[in-house]
Amino acid sequence: MKHIAIGEPRTVPAGKYAQETLAYFKLYEQLKPKFVLGKDVRQVLTYVATANVDAGIVYATDARTSAEVRVVSTAPEDSHSPVNYPVAALKGSKKPAEAKRLLEFLVGAKAQEVFEKYGFKPADQRTIHASAQ
Repeated sequence: MKHIAIGEPRTVPAGKYAQETLAYFKLYEQLKPKFVLGKDVRQVLTYVATANVDAGIVYATDARTSAEVRVVSTAPEDSHSPVNYPVAALKGSKKPAEAKRLLEFLVGAKAQEVFEKYGFKPADQRTIHASAQ
């Protein structure tokens, strides 16, 4: 492989996870000269889909959105920090009731079903309820 796309580790969360995973396998420094850094995970995916690189490291959920890419491996969960998508209502929200309803919807069965359909794992319900209060 000549070129491997990853997100810029200092600014792109997926790039940070890629760096952690490659470091876990003691490959980061060895592969670093081959990196093509993307400004976000979608740019990395585009580099792979258009064959501008030989491979790339993206979220599994993003890889599922492109018919032009093929997943060849998945990083073990213990090879990087947990990938979380936090959500919160602002304390000073001008519409606290609507914000609370949105949080309640996001933790509800209907939203969780949609998240799972697109490859996201359900959130820990204890964490959700503690932060939604």
